[in-house]
Formats: sequence, C-alpha cells, structure tokens
Amino acid sequence: MLTLENVLKATNGLSDFKENIVFSGISTDTRSISKGELFVAIKGEQFDGHNYLQQAIDMGAAGVLVSEEVELPKNIVIVRVDDTLKAYQGIAHFYRMSFPALKVVAITGSNGKTSTKDMVAACLASKYKIIKTQGNFNNEIGLPMTLFNLKADTEIAVVEMGMRGIGQIADLTKIACQDVAVISNVGETHIGELGSLENIAKAKSEILEYLPTNGKAVLNGDLELVRKMANKSAAPIAWFGLESADDYIAKDIEVSALGSTFTCLEKETGATAVFHIQQIGIHNVMNALSAIAVGRYFGVQLSDMVKALSSYEITGSRQEIKRFGDYIVINDAYNASPASMEAAFNTVKEMKKAQAGKSRALAVLADMLELGDGSANAHFRMGELAVAAGIDHILVYGNEAKEIAKGAISKGGQAEHFPSREEAAKRLEEILKAEDIVLLKGSHSMQVDGVIKLVFSK
Repeated sequence: MLTLENVLKATNGLSDFKENIVFSGISTDTRSISKGELFVAIKGEQFDGHNYLQQAIDMGAAGVLVSEEVELPKNIVIVRVDDTLKAYQGIAHFYRMSFPALKVVAITGSNGKTSTKDMVAACLASKYKIIKTQGNFNNEIGLPMTLFNLKADTEIAVVEMGMRGIGQIADLTKIACQDVAVISNVGETHIGELGSLENIAKAKSEILEYLPTNGKAVLNGDLELVRKMANKSAAPIAWFGLESADDYIAKDIEVSALGSTFTCLEKETGATAVFHIQQIGIHNVMNALSAIAVGRYFGVQLSDMVKALSSYEITGSRQEIKRFGDYIVINDAYNASPASMEAAFNTVKEMKKAQAGKSRALAVLADMLELGDGSANAHFRMGELAVAAGIDHILVYGNEAKEIAKGAISKGGQAEHFPSREEAAKRLEEILKAEDIVLLKGSHSMQVDGVIKLVFSK
C-alpha cells in the first residue's frame, strides 16, 4: 500500500498535507498516469517533470513529488525532497521490502539480458506467480517501475539490470535486494564509456556484491572474466556452459531453421533433459542454461522447464525468426553491440548450415552506437566477421556502418553502403531470391526493423 506516510518515510521528504491518503500508484510519465497516483517530477538531461505538474493534475494525479518550490491547488498533496530520482528509487525499495517473502532474480550481461530474462521468467512461471521487466526497462528509472508492479500474490520478480558505468549496477542492487544474480556474459557493449573489457566485467560483477549467503549466483563458466568474479559472491555459485567444469552443461547441440535443440546435464544429480528453444545459436543455448540453473534453485522440475522453454514469449525484435513468403528474416534490430552483432552472425551461419546449401545469407546492418573512440575499428571488424560467418551480401547504412562495408570488402566480401535505410531496403528488394536468409541488425535508433515494412510487408 502506497500511503503518504510511507512515501515520507521512504524519502525523508516533507509535506504540509495533514491526511494520510493512499495513492493508487506512482508514475513518472503524464502520458500514462492514472487517477489517484503520485506523480514524481524527475529531472533528466532532456526533460524536467516539474514542467508537467499541471498536466499530471489534469490527468487525475492525487499528489506530486518535487524538488522545487511549487504552488498547486490545496487538495493536491505536495511532497518535497532534495532529489526526485533518488526519492523515486527509495520508494521503490521501500515498496519491494514490504513483501518480505518475495524473491528477486536479477540479470545482467553485455548482451542477451532480455532473452535471458524471458527464459528465466518462463521457467519460473511454470511453478510460481512472477512479474518481469517489460521490454528492457533496466535502468535507474525502469527497475523501480518494474518493482511497482508487485502484487500481494507475486512470489518472484525477474528484473534486468543494465549499466553505462561503474557503480550503476551496485545502485540498482540496493533498490532490488536480489536473492539470485545471473551474469550471462561480458562483451564490448559500453566499452566507449568504460575503456576495457576488464572494467566492463568489474561493473557487471557489482550484481554479486550484496547477494545473501542463502541466495545463488548463476554465472557463465566458460568466460575467464566471469570465472574471476567468484570471490565477489557470498552466495553459492552455479556455473553454466559447455565445459566439464560447469554445473549445468549443454551437450549434443543441434541447430536448424526452427531453433536449437540440446541436452542439459545437471552435474550434481546426473539428471538430463532434452530442450528445444525457438531461438538459434550457441549464445541462446547458454541463456537457456542460465534459466535452467535458476529454475532448479527454486525447485522447478527439468520436465516443466522443457515445456516452458519450448514456447516462451520472446520480447520483440530480438532474433525473431519470421518467414515472409519465400524469405526467412531474422529480426534482431532492437539494439546492437559488437558482442550481439557477432552472435547474430553466428546465428546466420548456423541457420545457413541447417539449410544445407539451399539459402544465401544477406544482411542489412546499421550503426552500433556508444562505442567511443574504438567505434571505427569495431565496425570494421564486424565486416570481417560477417564475411567469415558466410554472409553473402551485406547492405549497410549510417555513418559508422561505412566501416562494416570496408571490413567486409577487405576480406573479399560483397558489401554496399547506402545513405539511408530506404535506399538499402530498395537494393535488398532488387537482389532477393527465394529461400534467402535476411538478417536485420543495428542500434535501436537506426530502426533497421523498418526494412520489414519497406520490403516484406507491403
């Protein structure tokens, strides 16, 4: 229950309002606020919620949380704090702790966080009442937003934790107080801000620092940078991967155009089960292994997870496999980093192999953003890797993506650069042949998935 009294306790805020009213919820966005909610006026680099107070009231807000002096109607609760974002996070923590029996699973990684979250949620939902992060709301605003969705019957919350720098995941863990932490991998995403893979690993490892001793760390055992994190966790560790040293091991992996099949060995018990997932590639098998390890910690049977992972709901634009007539499209355009781009190329390689020579592989690629000074080299390397993965024709657009084409051509590949998505799409339409596999990949703001509408959904 979100009362004024609880808000003041959680934020150390001040209010002249005398009645201890109950808010129906909390919101930072006037576009979706509901009657009776508390509106939090968060300040960002490009916006200031204080400019929308009247709009929030007009939409039915019962109160506002502000860090500036404001004059509003006397029937509106005003809570004054020093920092509205920290207050919002404080309320989220207070609300989360009002569910003492709740368990929280937190997931981070350089890529695959959202897919892993969806898999973990699917496994746990076969036995428990769960909530999960919607989309990729995994930052200092999105995580609290997820926690405010907790209900009286929620047993487990599955949350993503993203970061752009040192200390940010540590701040998120103090809000969520997770019982289980998952690190899917460490890659070059945000290397522009952090400077090295070692710094990225350090930032990711913060998710382990506040685990309770009766919790669980679920870690990628095949990455040296992750193995080195073992001393960060006070909780026992479940390692997952392809090696004999891991606790949850994938064997007999088979990939087809319909997904990936593998046998999972739980080393401690010797139990095995055959899993089929809709997504293609070893990286997705690894994500599934982490979900299985989490499920087993919570007592979910392997057989129940076999069913759950065979049909779980995939968050949009993340390696969605779609068939449009004679064409197979891999829509992986939600975001892009060197690690996720390489994973996408491997997916194409495995799918092309599964098609036994029937298909060519084409790709429409765009800029990977936030790579800093190493951006040109990273894009060039992606061109080289695309050719190595067997992509037959590469179409790119965007200023950074020029280097992808150069890298591909340097390895004897066929690549073209275009000034716009529309021109790249036009060229794709010209060269398409039946049974072609088409990969769509780039940072979210490049809107590569718009190629579907331009070419395949006319």
